[in-house]
Amino acid sequence: MPLHLSVEMPASFAAVPPAPARARADWGDRYLGLLCFVLAGYAVFGKGFAYVGVPPLFIGEITLVLGVLALMASGSWIAMLMTVPSLVLVAFMGWVAVRTVPGIPIHGFDALRDSVIALYGTFAFIIIALLLQKPARLGRLLGSYRRFALFYGLAGAALAYTTSTLSDLLAWPFSGLPVVYVRMGEASVHLCGAAVFVLLGLRRGSWLWLAAVLVGFLMVAISRGAMLAFLIPVLLAATLGGQLRRLLPIAAGGAAVLAVVMAFGLQFELSGGRVVGPAQLVNNVESLLGRSEAANLDGTKTWRLRWWQAIQDYTLRGPYFWTGKGFGVNLAEDDGYVVGAEGGGTPVRAPHNAHLGILARAGVPGLALWFLLLASWFAMLARSRMDALRNNDGRGAQLFLWIGCYGLSMLINASFDVALEGPMLGIWFWCIIGLGIACSMLQDFARKRCPS
Repeated sequence: MPLHLSVEMPASFAAVPPAPARARADWGDRYLGLLCFVLAGYAVFGKGFAYVGVPPLFIGEITLVLGVLALMASGSWIAMLMTVPSLVLVAFMGWVAVRTVPGIPIHGFDALRDSVIALYGTFAFIIIALLLQKPARLGRLLGSYRRFALFYGLAGAALAYTTSTLSDLLAWPFSGLPVVYVRMGEASVHLCGAAVFVLLGLRRGSWLWLAAVLVGFLMVAISRGAMLAFLIPVLLAATLGGQLRRLLPIAAGGAAVLAVVMAFGLQFELSGGRVVGPAQLVNNVESLLGRSEAANLDGTKTWRLRWWQAIQDYTLRGPYFWTGKGFGVNLAEDDGYVVGAEGGGTPVRAPHNAHLGILARAGVPGLALWFLLLASWFAMLARSRMDALRNNDGRGAQLFLWIGCYGLSMLINASFDVALEGPMLGIWFWCIIGLGIACSMLQDFARKRCPS
């Protein structure tokens, strides 16, 4: 049964009737508006937005508490658990909670801060509950994202430039933190999401918008993880979504421009010594495939690989196989890989890889639940997409592909950076997880009500 999805009007999932056009907004509708605002704030202002609030209640925690209230008011507590990914997520969050509690008396707030990589999964259930309660909210969500995609495609490069060059000039007066502090990986993920959304035909994009996205990609591609977080999902979406013909001329044109720029040696340096230009892309590819002439790239690569190997040694083949080291302990200090404290900076606490961070803190059981969650989620999206294609619902099939590519982009970035451990991308990730589960459930409900 087709989903008859429209991203411009409230979605009507077949037999599920849409809300009246002038229906009075309830608590769930108002909360959804707040959540969209918060997600946009994280994407546009990054870490600067994360510190809005009064410690220890920042904007993310406030939104989480209000979301739990909206979930309780939805009446969808049982229904939201009726999928394999939902049940695995409950188990994953439960195991992380078990490994967090012993660390609270010792490490205090640090234990809770480290555990949000899983406990922010509550946002997935909030999204599921709100969409099951009122399926027409999906149309509102996608309509909001259409506007966000247009804006972020145009502004992504400017945000990356502001973060890299003007963060010291634009600071909050009450904390001294930069107003805009969007890391390259975060910008790359959202540029990827917007690009895939347009590529799959879920909204239109002008040539000016496309040029802005390409410039934004060049800005963020100084990071290896950011480069891959954009390229891999876009190529996957073009291949599975039947859009290679649209992508190839764009890629050819972009390659020609980069060749001209490289021939003239055009580039400029950002704070921190990173250089924006085609040569940086080449260095990133060389570093991924082997060795690069850029010493800073090989240096960070060697440091990470050694730390990652140490984590595997004391978990997979060591005393922390079942339990991990728990949440709250500073892994960098405990493992002997302290970096980032030079010049008064904040020391790195996590190993720049979400999967290995989970392994180090939650042991093999935690990592197994994490991988089972991801596998079941992607499998659910794949099944739902195949169902949509069988029912000639091309727009619904593209929606499921976009959700999967967005989540994949976040996971790729999280494999090279501290990403899901913070609210800037962590809350986004779990909302995308919840969106995928909710859309699959709504499709199943529609098919059962109106079997083809």
